[in-house]
Amino acid sequence: MVSLPAMSSSYTRLLVARHGEVHGRWRRSVYGRLDVELSGVGLRQSRRLGEELSGVSLNAVVSSGLQRAEAAAAAVRELQPGGGMARVDDPRFLELDRGDWAGRTVDELERDEPEAYARWMDQRGAVQAPGGESPSDVARRVLPALDDWSSRYPGGTVLVVAHLWVVRSAVAAALGLPIERSGSLALPPGGICSFLWPVEATGESQPKLPVLTSFGLDRAQSGVNQA
Repeated sequence: MVSLPAMSSSYTRLLVARHGEVHGRWRRSVYGRLDVELSGVGLRQSRRLGEELSGVSLNAVVSSGLQRAEAAAAAVRELQPGGGMARVDDPRFLELDRGDWAGRTVDELERDEPEAYARWMDQRGAVQAPGGESPSDVARRVLPALDDWSSRYPGGTVLVVAHLWVVRSAVAAALGLPIERSGSLALPPGGICSFLWPVEATGESQPKLPVLTSFGLDRAQSGVNQA
């Protein structure tokens, strides 16, 4: 069970979790925002997140809406004190759209588009597929969404259950790291990180930066996933 200290109303505690391990048939695949299912391990990781946050009073539990994220969000809602929390989906937290590459395996990409595969490997997946999004595109929708949820619950705690590039967008913002260089940030399936996210105040001359307070609590037990 996680225990969190009291918060100042100048910040909201944002807990950002990555969904659990996906089904084996999707490993070494480029799935992006396809609505793929979890493995048995991924379902157990989702339940474990609910158990670990069962003693934390959450103001909101937000999911991208895809089933692999909603599994953990549902487990958390179910085990919250008092229960009865409403499901909340925010599509701004969807995974990076892989466009024409979605559904293809990494081996197919290496065989059919060797130059694209070389870029993928060199940039650790921080590339834009034909018809898809770039990491910067993801950050441009994720960061305002995090600002929005922070401003709704100043001094409170909000859980966002989403995807790897959503996590990378948040961490890169806190570290002042260009999002295109964040491919080495590897939060495992089932992992969670914590931020103190500033609540915007009228008249502030210089906006505060989010503060990363923990990163990479590892719940991965097996398997390799691509995004």
